[in-house]
Amino acid sequence: MVTLVFLATATMLAGGGGMAERKVARTLGEWRAINPALTQYQPLHQHFVPGMGIHWGAPGPHLTLCVGPGNIVTCVEVIYPPAIGWHPWFDQPEGKPMELEGFGPAYTQHIYIADPATIKPGQRPTLLPLTLEALRKANPALKQYEKISEYVPKMGYHYGVKGPGIVLVVSPEGQINGFELIVPVEQGWYPWFDQPKGKPMELPGLGKVYTQHLYVVNPATLP
Repeated sequence: MVTLVFLATATMLAGGGGMAERKVARTLGEWRAINPALTQYQPLHQHFVPGMGIHWGAPGPHLTLCVGPGNIVTCVEVIYPPAIGWHPWFDQPEGKPMELEGFGPAYTQHIYIADPATIKPGQRPTLLPLTLEALRKANPALKQYEKISEYVPKMGYHYGVKGPGIVLVVSPEGQINGFELIVPVEQGWYPWFDQPKGKPMELPGLGKVYTQHLYVVNPATLP
């Protein structure tokens, strides 16, 4: 609550008028190939949730993946306890958290990368372009997102909000490179985090944190 690898290929204009390939992960197998920590994810339930799919994840703070027919990753989700407060990019209205089995009351944030109207049993979902512009159109809450970092090598620019939320990692051309979750060190360490246990990073304004990045392109191919 989120296979042999065939990476979907998109082409984009490169400098000087040439063409360069951008290999983008769209299936769970492809995501696992470039995000090894996802081998620790398991289905969080067996029933298909219309408009989402089956949630894959792990016990503890993490970026949950929704997986639809054809093992297509349809959205990225984070679950928040009501104690952190409500924020306008959450899925539920203020003061009305949902009840999640095994978790209790919770707010959620979904970022769709497939058209939710097409996420149905037995139907291959319609994929959305993995660009900041396209995701903003499909996910209205992303209109509140702003650039929160300068360019980070092998990642991109980070776009987010002031408060708990899924961070987008974006290329200079506006393409989505990945997703990030920032976790305060007080919440403990988990093996899918980017940093080793006991070695959190320091983020200005947030203090010591762990992060989890999930990429849709191989970060080794990024400038």
